[in-house]
Amino acid sequence: MEYLGVKALQTNHPAVKKIKRQQSGHTAHGNKIWRSNFVLMDYLSTYPPNQNSKILDIGCGWGLTSIYLAKIFDAKLTASDIDPNVEAFLRLHSSINQCHVKFETKSFQNYTEKDLNDYDQIVSSDICFWDELVEPLIQFIDLAKYAGVKHVYIADPGRPPFWALCDHCVDAYDAEIVTRRIYEPMETEKFILALNN
Repeated sequence: MEYLGVKALQTNHPAVKKIKRQQSGHTAHGNKIWRSNFVLMDYLSTYPPNQNSKILDIGCGWGLTSIYLAKIFDAKLTASDIDPNVEAFLRLHSSINQCHVKFETKSFQNYTEKDLNDYDQIVSSDICFWDELVEPLIQFIDLAKYAGVKHVYIADPGRPPFWALCDHCVDAYDAEIVTRRIYEPMETEKFILALNN
């Protein structure tokens, strides 16, 4: 399938199946492209980054949002995930989209203020799926704000932990919550937590 100029392989594609056969398993839900990626891409098509922006994609999964930003906006991307197995899927998609995305096996909890100083923007999809992730994400966003990151965008289908994160960010940073619906490559509606400095 193709969306906003980015080619994405489905789980039944032979190249994807081959990678899955070669791996022992996934540790953090990096087994497919999540629909929130497409909604975040659509949102970023309306609110694009500046040319050559440095962007960090946390919990990148197969890296579709990273690839979109690198390919379409010539952004300098670092895609990070705690699951090292997703790198092979990111590399596959980077290859078919003819763009470069740097990958790090790293939890968002391991970033320091110094690490985040280099980034203009942070993006993420589907990372707030457990209650125990809310407080660490609040701390991460606080750190990003102190580091001078100008924009943080997190897409989610609307899980209860995401709403807890949103409540904090609205109160602490006057964040905005956006409902976003797309009709291609599939019909779906998700929510974007948008923080802008």
